[in-house]
Amino acid sequence: MIQVRYAKSAIENAEGMNHLWLQIAPLGSVQNARVQITLPAGLHRVCNLNGADEDNAGVISVLEPLVVTDLFIEIFTLEPIPCGMHYITVELSYKDYVGSGTSIRQEIPLIVVPEEKSGDIDTDEEVVRRIKELQLLPGSGEMNEDNEYPPVKLIRIDSSNVSEWEKKYRVEGAIE
Repeated sequence: MIQVRYAKSAIENAEGMNHLWLQIAPLGSVQNARVQITLPAGLHRVCNLNGADEDNAGVISVLEPLVVTDLFIEIFTLEPIPCGMHYITVELSYKDYVGSGTSIRQEIPLIVVPEEKSGDIDTDEEVVRRIKELQLLPGSGEMNEDNEYPPVKLIRIDSSNVSEWEKKYRVEGAIE
């Protein structure tokens, strides 16, 4: 019912970042379908990247339960966390047509490695491609035409001096 894929097979224990792709199969005629993601201590996340309804507690509403729902979540560390196996919990809950509540809970393993082992991390290119596509969509992210931002100084980065991870995650483009 819930398929989870990571952009990277592991996350670095210090200054680490990864992305989750949650794919929820069609639920049928249900009401109040919601997804709650619980992270282990030391991991944090931002609101879902595809703009699905999300409340202040991080509960994401599934507005169209008759179709496949894709959710993209960025997770990261702010301070070093212990290396080893950690678990992210994803819980899907909803009410069926007679009002019976159903809750499906899934624990997804996440490997945390020290930075010196980050070269051994594999990348799921399809997840990375989907994240990049989200960032290229008009209206994606928090910026819209109503916001005013002061002009910024353009900084050019020499692509020969960036890490392998930055090369994989970079979205090429220009700010005008």
